[in-house]
Amino acid sequence: MREVHEGICGSHSGGRTLAAKVLRAGYYWPTLKGDCAEFVKKCVQCQRHGNLIHASATELHSVSSPWPFALLGIDVLGPFPMTKGQVKFLLVAVDYFTKWIEAEPLACISANNVQKFIWKSLVTRFAIPYAIVSDNGLQFTDKKFNAFLENLGIRHRFTSVEHPQSNGQAEAANKVILTELKKRLGQLKGRGPKSYRKSSGLTDVRRNQRPGKHPFA
Repeated sequence: MREVHEGICGSHSGGRTLAAKVLRAGYYWPTLKGDCAEFVKKCVQCQRHGNLIHASATELHSVSSPWPFALLGIDVLGPFPMTKGQVKFLLVAVDYFTKWIEAEPLACISANNVQKFIWKSLVTRFAIPYAIVSDNGLQFTDKKFNAFLENLGIRHRFTSVEHPQSNGQAEAANKVILTELKKRLGQLKGRGPKSYRKSSGLTDVRRNQRPGKHPFA
């Protein structure tokens, strides 16, 4: 349990996710789920950096996506403490259908860098999305960037300034990545951009608890 939870490939996940990962590794015992839940409760890093939800419950507004990689949310994390290569930002994209996350560490967030990320990490790897959801940051409102999307036939939807939660999938992905970065903070110092990418990549294989499936399962 300790190796899966906090080892070289660990992500300090919750008890349910930890139990699923242990099962996938080929181990089982009758009290597996309970033991994993108790183990996570005793993890110092998880208790120190775990999410504390203070917001009151509100009505949910679902955003549907008809197929994988049809609708993507994109957002920027940072600035972080600068690492080797002067990397201090993380550009994050999440698929609304599968919850798959792609992320790229960057030294600066420019429209050109965002365009390269969309082409290299999304279009050439998966497909041209139907639409992309972002906030009103300068890198997303840039004319050349929007011309690039228009040429590919990608619709660009902007979130309201008053309601950034309308890009909820990207915001949720950011919370997961930030939590894992905090838990790994001692290991991240001075190790460069690969450490940021590693923490974002760990979320790709998290079990989606709602449908009970992994991406592309």
